[in-house]
Amino acid sequence: MEWWVALIIIGGVLLSLFLSGTPVAFAFLIFNIIGLMVWMGGVESISLLIPSAFRSIGIFTLVAIPLFIFMGEVLFHTGLAMLMVDNLAKWVGRIHGSLSLVSVGAGTLFAMMSGSAISGVAVFGSTLVPEMKSRGYSNEMIYGPILASGSLAVIIPPSIPVVIVATLSRQSVGNLLIAIVIPGFILAGLYAAYILARGRLQPHLAPAFAPPRITWGDRIKALAVLSPLGSLIFLVTGLIFLGVATPSEAAALGATGALVLAAAYRRLTWQTVKKALLATVKVTVMVNMIVMSAVAFSQLLAFTGVVRELGNLAIGLPVPPIVIVIAMQVVMIFMGTFIEDFSMIMISVPIFFPVIRALGLDPMWFGILMLVNLQMAIISPPFGLLLFTLKGVAPDATMADIYRAGIPILLLILILLALLLIFPQLVTWLPGLMG
Repeated sequence: MEWWVALIIIGGVLLSLFLSGTPVAFAFLIFNIIGLMVWMGGVESISLLIPSAFRSIGIFTLVAIPLFIFMGEVLFHTGLAMLMVDNLAKWVGRIHGSLSLVSVGAGTLFAMMSGSAISGVAVFGSTLVPEMKSRGYSNEMIYGPILASGSLAVIIPPSIPVVIVATLSRQSVGNLLIAIVIPGFILAGLYAAYILARGRLQPHLAPAFAPPRITWGDRIKALAVLSPLGSLIFLVTGLIFLGVATPSEAAALGATGALVLAAAYRRLTWQTVKKALLATVKVTVMVNMIVMSAVAFSQLLAFTGVVRELGNLAIGLPVPPIVIVIAMQVVMIFMGTFIEDFSMIMISVPIFFPVIRALGLDPMWFGILMLVNLQMAIISPPFGLLLFTLKGVAPDATMADIYRAGIPILLLILILLALLLIFPQLVTWLPGLMG
């Protein structure tokens, strides 16, 4: 069978399973079983799935995923994230869009300690939306910054998608986690600049508010509350950068640190630990299913020759490699409008990364481009995951309001994507300094 015929069959079967409403992980599992029977020797070949599944999830680097998830769940269920919002607000003065800035600032800090985009939107949506509405903020200045703050968890370590992309593309998890730090801060800066500019040019969208008088003593106390939370950032990202700990070891330290801080703030109860553990188990099972299915899918693509021939085709095209990379980004942007981020990982990693390596390009750089695209996917209309998360915590909002508020945020992410395409050093510089 010609490779292009196999590719058409693969795409058609997967699309049919997606349209039938089958959960993504199960859709890939079903396809893998069918593919093994068709291309790799009939019913007997299905037994190959079992050792492949155990090998794919029996990797030390994947230990970081449940630990990162648990750390974020502890911060969420103990209320430490809300405590962070309250104290950060004391450092924002009387300016237009102050609460929108608080949302982005708190989202950046929360992303550096949790890696959970859904938890970020849930926390900031439930706490800041009522306050913003009472101050007369427009929908764009309410929902847009909250979507922005939550989405930062995808491209600021510790990030679960980073670990998955690094594992499936056979890269260093630590390098990819550090490589995404600068792009994450650039995007947070773009969000803040957008809010300040919009508040200055259209002050009626985010009226200034005269808060109760806050002294420098109050600000110092707020900083004293925030500083211990910042220690989690060092335990995770700092130790990986210094080369003191692997990502899995840093994740264990971070999870332990979250429990210690929750106890120190007298917010740790058996009930919150139970909720955090149950949430961790649910997400970890889903992630492991995705990894198992994606690894089997990539092996099947390799066996059919699709990956090899796509690489040869890309090398033979009479265009510069950057044109192929841009085309891949366009494809992923399109995919992000109708499928969620984990599905994009499962489809694109086995196909795109072999082509990138065949072209002689840096897979770490391309991995960051892919992660920025994944961030766009979770806030892209009409099916972005964070859009519906925000609707759940802000039931008075219409989906049309949330869609409109998310468009400027998507444009800012596109600006970051363009910067990373033009200046790959924004990705490669910091990992080169690692211990």
